[in-house]
Amino acid sequence: MELVFNDLCVHADKKQILNDVSGVAYPGQLLAIMGPSGAGKTTLLNAIAGRLPVTSGEISLDGVPVNKAARRKICYVLQQDIFFPNLTLHETLNFTAMIRLPDSMSRTEKLKKVDDIVEALDLTKCLDTVIGDMWIRGLSGGEKKRANIACELITDPTMILLDEPTSGLDYSTAYSLIQTLKVYAKVHMKTVIATIHQPSSYIFYQFDTLLLISEGQLAYYGATNKVTEFFVRAEIPMDSHYNPADYMLEKLKEDEKTRQKIISTAYEMRKDDDWPKELQKTGAESNIKTTERSDKGNTNVLKKYKKIGSQDKVNDEVRVSLVNLDEDDQEVERDSKKTAKWPSGFITQYTQITIRTFRNSKSLIFSKLKMIETIILCVLISLIWFQLPRVEETLRDRMGVIFYMSMHWGFTPLFDTVTSFPSERIVINKERSSGWYRLSSYYLAKMTSELPLILLQPIFFITIVYWSVGLNGVTAFFATLGTIFIHSITGQSIGLFLGIACMDIRKAMTIATVFIMAFMLLGGFYTRHLPSWLFWVKYLSFLHYTYHALMLIEFQDGPQVQCAVQTSISESQFYSCANNATHIPSAEVLQHYGITWSYWQYICPLFIFIVVFRLAGYLTLRFIQKPH
Repeated sequence: MELVFNDLCVHADKKQILNDVSGVAYPGQLLAIMGPSGAGKTTLLNAIAGRLPVTSGEISLDGVPVNKAARRKICYVLQQDIFFPNLTLHETLNFTAMIRLPDSMSRTEKLKKVDDIVEALDLTKCLDTVIGDMWIRGLSGGEKKRANIACELITDPTMILLDEPTSGLDYSTAYSLIQTLKVYAKVHMKTVIATIHQPSSYIFYQFDTLLLISEGQLAYYGATNKVTEFFVRAEIPMDSHYNPADYMLEKLKEDEKTRQKIISTAYEMRKDDDWPKELQKTGAESNIKTTERSDKGNTNVLKKYKKIGSQDKVNDEVRVSLVNLDEDDQEVERDSKKTAKWPSGFITQYTQITIRTFRNSKSLIFSKLKMIETIILCVLISLIWFQLPRVEETLRDRMGVIFYMSMHWGFTPLFDTVTSFPSERIVINKERSSGWYRLSSYYLAKMTSELPLILLQPIFFITIVYWSVGLNGVTAFFATLGTIFIHSITGQSIGLFLGIACMDIRKAMTIATVFIMAFMLLGGFYTRHLPSWLFWVKYLSFLHYTYHALMLIEFQDGPQVQCAVQTSISESQFYSCANNATHIPSAEVLQHYGITWSYWQYICPLFIFIVVFRLAGYLTLRFIQKPH
């Protein structure tokens, strides 16, 4: 498809970033956007992609004004190579294909498309290599860049936008990448536009067309191999030994007089016969500037116009123009309604995101360090509290084990998940900005995919510790395990919300630490007699409910506790022992420690915590933490 952008103007914070920039990008060709730092290269690319509002000007694909339906045919490759580092390239590409290609395509067809792109971009040898990052050894810089492009080509876009694709690459890798793009564009008749900063001369001449901008103004547009003739025309001839890219940028930054000479010559070129006919205007049309069509609008609103000859004549021209635009927009709108908003269905999105999140989280939650930590804790607790006798002297020890289990398996999932969203933020924002999937499918997948991982850890821990310490029987064991499961999910829910609300790992960890310390103090083990004005706060601690529920499981219907030997009546804490009984009934133990509710009265608040924090997390993601 042929892209035409005419007289684009962009303002940001009352500052003009682009001023009347025009150009055409043709199918099968590469268009380079060049200019000094801060010239507006990325702004122009964002405006073309629809990620930035345009103050005035026109953008069209094959003569049709660009709207949401048309922009789905454009892919945008960001300068940063943003991936999940723990996944292999094969897993990453397969996920992209499954979720971005329509459900009408079979799995075999989708995988065949992946294979074709992998072969075209020469990525076959590294398919089973993890993406990697600064901590994990993985793909090289060039391979990551091609992988980034591959993820966008899967949808078979008609146009490819790349923001500085050679950034951070050595000469050989950068040249190979541009050559690959050139061949792909020519073979598949794709329109490719890339911003690029000071390429080598060999890379520079790989581009068919060059658009040079300086401080938001057009400094040159035309064939790349004619740029030297342009500078001769501007009376700034290039020396033969210069790299044209270096020379152009050097002259644009040399002084304002030289820059203005280049800008003036560029505007004079618009009058030449070889100036693209798509950008030529005649009569009243040259004096009419219209605002860009909004994605929701059905007509172009007239921004401003000048009087030329008869006012009636101009009004008639404008009226006819707007009527034609209205008809075009209505047709585009009808076409867009036929196109599904999302590339795949909810079930497909949920399934694929669940699989990806599980794979990515598995290596984090089940890391070697985590396994070693769990084993060491199991050994320590088993040695410290091995086969506690059920006597009055060890009651506090038994309560300490219960409190530790509830504390550890509430805060471990909380800490594991509080960093989850902040660390994934850049990837999720990229995918949400490009419309890969629904927020609801992502959030539901995120909540459920990590549950098996979160729940598998305490099974091993509780099984070892429970029987090593000698707690209350088989039935109580399964009740304890189920309670810890609910407790872990509650901790995970709070961690998810804190991570979403902060979206900064350091802030999230700080707030999580404050929450944990408060929950521990209010949990009911360290302090049982709170000040009257602070008494109500303990009901906000999820640890308070779990600890008391586990105490109820341990002592209700359990064996009686033997009274302490050789303890005087005045020293005994329990009525039964003080009245010469040999054992303390379980009900008396619970009553002594203020555990008066039923089991479900302690458990139900945990479900409320789960629902409230997960719903709050979703609403925060949807309305506050939107991708920019």
